[in-house]
Amino acid sequence: MARRNEPMENLLGPLEQEVMDVVWQLGDATVRDVHGELAARRTIAYTTVMTTMSRLAVKGLLSRDTAGLAHRYRPAVTRDLYARSAVEDVMSWLLERYPEPAAAYLADVVDEVDDLTLDELKAAVSRRRLEER
Repeated sequence: MARRNEPMENLLGPLEQEVMDVVWQLGDATVRDVHGELAARRTIAYTTVMTTMSRLAVKGLLSRDTAGLAHRYRPAVTRDLYARSAVEDVMSWLLERYPEPAAAYLADVVDEVDDLTLDELKAAVSRRRLEER
């Protein structure tokens, strides 16, 4: 994903997130498929889903196949890649602009992570220190 000056621009809104969750789950979907899934949970207009999916395609998160009568959409990025990119963008932005409070927050939450995650964090710090030498 392209980096922008403001990482919040890269974050999905609530409806975009719901749509992406459905497409990630289905793997390949039409607007009708996604609308059906969302409409089973709440009231939502077909055109709202259509517009949202079109915007997600423009943002590069969905790929659109226009060969058939109904456009088919597929995820252009995995859920994991999107999540990592969003976290990286936000954390980088926070650490650049508010280094002390951001680092203090990270130190506080490290106490709450499991041992495996803590080991991964320690390994990442070690790699970073080696790269700086």
